[in-house]
Amino acid sequence: MSPASSSNNNHQTDGIHTLLAERMAEGGGALCNDQNGLCLGYEGSIEASKSGIYTSIVKVAGLLDNTIDGSSTSSSAKSNNMKKENNEVPLISIQTEQATLLVKEYGGRTFVFRVPAKDESAGGRDS
Repeated sequence: MSPASSSNNNHQTDGIHTLLAERMAEGGGALCNDQNGLCLGYEGSIEASKSGIYTSIVKVAGLLDNTIDGSSTSSSAKSNNMKKENNEVPLISIQTEQATLLVKEYGGRTFVFRVPAKDESAGGRDS
């Protein structure tokens, strides 16, 4: 890697960290769990004590019927195989008066992003 491209990547990374720091200061947050709901890390205004709940929500939402005609399969194993074939993992949005939580599974890990409501005062916690 050339010094110029390395410098450019560092500048982009610094910009991302600055943007995330600004959002966190405004009441935003992020959290990452393993497949069992164990919190691997979090930052900002989000409570790690609720981490297992987010993983449970993702797992339950993945079981919902997502066929076009509303027909379901005869067994849950068949349903799980169909979900894996289609790579359909839902994005869950939980909206409260204080914030919106976006919950999604990527590669066996659950990610949660907290976006504060516009009228929320800084320093709020997730609902």
